[in-house]
Amino acid sequence: MDSIALSHNMHELYSSLFAATTHALDAMEIDTTETALSAYEQAITLAPREAVLHYHKGQVLKQLGRNAEAQTAYEAARSLGYEC
Repeated sequence: MDSIALSHNMHELYSSLFAATTHALDAMEIDTTETALSAYEQAITLAPREAVLHYHKGQVLKQLGRNAEAQTAYEAARSLGYEC
């Protein structure tokens, strides 16, 4: 499998996981964006070269209004080969 196909598959996987996690956390009335940010930061610690993780971290930061940090995360994703 080439890197573009792998990146696309990873994107679909993490998007699905994020949506499911958000739904479950909403049901428990937990701040989903802060929890998601923490989860992506932990995942990046474990797999720092997974571009899609940086991209999704950027998405969460953008939702939180932390635009400068979101841009940094998007740049990290692009530098690792993710096409934002």
